[in-house]
Amino acid sequence: MNLHLAESARELKSTRSIVMCAALIALYIALDSLSVFTLSTQKYTVAFISLALLGYGFGIVPSALAAFACDLVGYLIKPMGAYHPGFAISKILTCAIFALFLYRKEIKLWRIIASRAIINIFINGFLNAYWLASLYSSKGYLVILLDHLYKNLILLPFEIVVLFFVLKAFKKISNSLNKNRS
Repeated sequence: MNLHLAESARELKSTRSIVMCAALIALYIALDSLSVFTLSTQKYTVAFISLALLGYGFGIVPSALAAFACDLVGYLIKPMGAYHPGFAISKILTCAIFALFLYRKEIKLWRIIASRAIINIFINGFLNAYWLASLYSSKGYLVILLDHLYKNLILLPFEIVVLFFVLKAFKKISNSLNKNRS
């Protein structure tokens, strides 16, 4: 784990890595602005793709910083109610989980399934339901939790397929760019 953190922290010394993180933050903001909201507390978005790319490409340290930036800049550009730092924690944990499963590792379907399942159930389900319940006490935690778990379990197969193909394409493009650079 310490080796992983050290390798990841070295990414912050690379101008190329910082620029790519900034581009992925911009991608997150763009994708998140295309979100669809339902009448409940549900939000449907594909912005998770940029968080996965951050974790895969840069590891825990840069992706955690970028996740915080995604949350803060996203809120400043398009505020939706009161700011709650809990959602920043959720994004940071999401990037950390993606990094633990994907950073400097071969893209395998089981890694994507495991990381996405952990994120959908524990972060998007339990933790985000807790943040929402603390913001909007008119609904109970259990009601919000069941609503979030239902949505996240239904979306899980779709998100796994999307991530698998996006990560494969990203790796191919990244390898191509690295060959042209040499």
